[in-house]
Amino acid sequence: MSNIGDSIKSAADSAKEGLATAKAKTTETSAAAREKAAEAYEKGREAAARGVQQSREVAHNVAVKTGDGIDKNPLAIVLGGIALGAIVGALLPTTEREKKVMGKTGKKLNKKAKEMAKAAKIAGKQQVDSLGLNGDAMREQFRDLVSKAALAVKAAGEAATEAAKKKD
Repeated sequence: MSNIGDSIKSAADSAKEGLATAKAKTTETSAAAREKAAEAYEKGREAAARGVQQSREVAHNVAVKTGDGIDKNPLAIVLGGIALGAIVGALLPTTEREKKVMGKTGKKLNKKAKEMAKAAKIAGKQQVDSLGLNGDAMREQFRDLVSKAALAVKAAGEAATEAAKKKD
């Protein structure tokens, strides 16, 4: 019986050694995996931060260009604002109280305001067209801006993906 007992004890010891080795290997592998995941996360976070920074820079540049456009053409902006205000004012319906208080004077003012709005609209449109700020040019500038923003976002996403894929 001692041979059987010795065999059982030897098998138990081998099993304990195997379990200890497997446990150590598992602990080591999971620690390495956690470290790799943390590195990949950090690289992805850094790439995303760069993408955000690039997007902020693009937005800042757009704001500066818009401000420059307004600074270079303030008359067009003012005329557009005046024309818009006059058009909105002319389109608003008059109330009964206004009709009673203003009477014929109100009708004359309303007619004059409509004429002024029409003249301002025509002058503003001519000025905007002469400056190359017509609808087609504005649409083209907007398409260009959207295209550049899309490229920046795409580049940031690709950089984040590549950083996450890199194995150190």
